[in-house]
Amino acid sequence: MDSDRTTAPEPLPDSVCVELRPAKNPWYIALTEPATLLTSDREPFATGAARYYDTPAPGTTPAEPRIYIRIEPGGIGVEVTAMVDTGAPWCILEPKVAAVVQDQSRGVARPVVLDSRLGRYSGRLYLGAVKLTADKGKELDVDTTLFISPDWPGGNFVGYMGFLDRIRFAFDPRANMFHFGP
Repeated sequence: MDSDRTTAPEPLPDSVCVELRPAKNPWYIALTEPATLLTSDREPFATGAARYYDTPAPGTTPAEPRIYIRIEPGGIGVEVTAMVDTGAPWCILEPKVAAVVQDQSRGVARPVVLDSRLGRYSGRLYLGAVKLTADKGKELDVDTTLFISPDWPGGNFVGYMGFLDRIRFAFDPRANMFHFGP
């Protein structure tokens, strides 16, 4: 910022309370309440946020950078960790979680085949709810397309089609926060 600046900066959206105080440069902005991510139309972009993790479990070392979030699939009342994978066609659940969620969901297709880096797996698509749990703001229930296969050897994945494409989301890597909204 130019130290000769004598005018206040551009106003911020109405949802962000600011206080202008003289400082060394003569103005700075102090947020007096948490800012909300807004769209270009000044509508809420994110209504909730949750910490994301770089590893699937404490004490593990990832081979590559990854983003893991907490979800509650199928209204089962239990949170699980899922890797965010924008290249995955659907949400994919490990068999022990899928077995419980399958009873809470509706099958929508005949068997399909998932091609992944782990191989080809036959399974079925289901419609069900997945809740994004929030550390800040509101949790978000998302009607989701789930791929369920009893042979799936991988973990839980939050995929693009049928989940991420139905919400707004952003990552804050400095704070390891995943922001989301309807």
